[in-house]
Order: sequence, then C-alpha cells, then structure tokens
Amino acid sequence: EVIFNPNNNKLFQPQKVAIEKNNITFAGTICEKKGVRQLIQAFPLVKEQFPNAILNLYGRDWLFPDGSSYVKMLQKIELPKLGDYAKDVVFHGAVSFAEIPTIYAKAAVCVFPSHMETLGLVAPEAMAMEKPVIFTKLGPGPEVIADGKSGWLCNPHEPKEIANTIIQVLSNPKKANEIAKQGRLSVLQQFEIKTIVSKNIEFYNKLVV
Repeated sequence: EVIFNPNNNKLFQPQKVAIEKNNITFAGTICEKKGVRQLIQAFPLVKEQFPNAILNLYGRDWLFPDGSSYVKMLQKIELPKLGDYAKDVVFHGAVSFAEIPTIYAKAAVCVFPSHMETLGLVAPEAMAMEKPVIFTKLGPGPEVIADGKSGWLCNPHEPKEIANTIIQVLSNPKKANEIAKQGRLSVLQQFEIKTIVSKNIEFYNKLVV
C-alpha cells in the first residue's frame, strides 16, 4: 500500500535553500542491504574528481545478531581504506522524519543504492523535492526512475558504477537540474491518487477474471 501522495504532502516540496554543491546525501537505515558499504567504497573515486565532496549518511544504526554495530564495523573496516578521505564521510545518526526534507534540500545529489527494496519511498520523496536522485537499478528502481530522464539508476553492487553515476551528476549541474525537474513531474504523475486507485482496480480485476 502506497501512502505517499506528493501532491498533498507539504513536507516533500521543492525548497528555496542554498544547495551545498558537493553534498552527497544518503538517508535510510545504515545496513548492508541499503548499499551503504558500496557507497563508501565509491566515495574515493568521487573525491578524485571532486576533492571537496562530502558524503552525508543519515539514519539509524543496524545491529548484527550478536548485538554489534554495523556503523562501527564500517568505521573499523571500510573507513581506514579511504585514508584522508575518511574524514569527509559523516555519520549523522538517526534523524526525525520532519528533518528529512531539509536534509534533501541541501544536497547536490541524493543516492540510494539499495540491494533490495519493496517500493521504497526515499527516492520518490527526494524526487518530489526536485532533487537529482540516484536509485538502485534492481527491484523497483526502473519502476520509479527512467534512467537518465527522471533520475539515474546504478548497480548497487558495483562501487565504480555508483561513483561514475555520482560524478556524472556533479559534473553537469544544469543537466542534473533539468532531470530533477522531470523527476518531480514523474513522481507527481505516478503517485497521483487517481493513478494509484486505477492501478489497484486493474490489478484486482486481473485476479477476479
């Protein structure tokens, strides 16, 4: 069930705030299936092209079955591989839902390289705010984004591909802005309540026949 309606949701609207041009933002649970490790591994490749880039990670920590922290694992194992770049990977921890729009608004690009998702609302929410969005090409990705038209898709298991996609967005802000505008229009159309109701009726009719 989709409860996100960008047409009526006052939170996820374009905002007139200063965009931090090298701000790469992820929001979600900090865990393996969200692709955070691969995003961190991609970061040094981005830094080579954009030395001022900052990777901002917003979300609650995930715990392994033994109770140990996923974030601490990343800080112990992955960040040392980044050398001096590690200082520009910032774990902000859990934030309230109401804070997310401001977090997205400041970002130059929002990246969600999930290994698996149901639909996932983070990408549509950021798109509704007219942000350049990179989403997973797996699962629902192609349903939400037309690659290169309303956003970008990447293989979440390939750090180099994630990096190249981020570089593509940061390298051409004008084109990124045009695609972001199309992304908002796409989301407004896809998640318009009449469209959702119509799709549900069509689905149930197929089950009945």
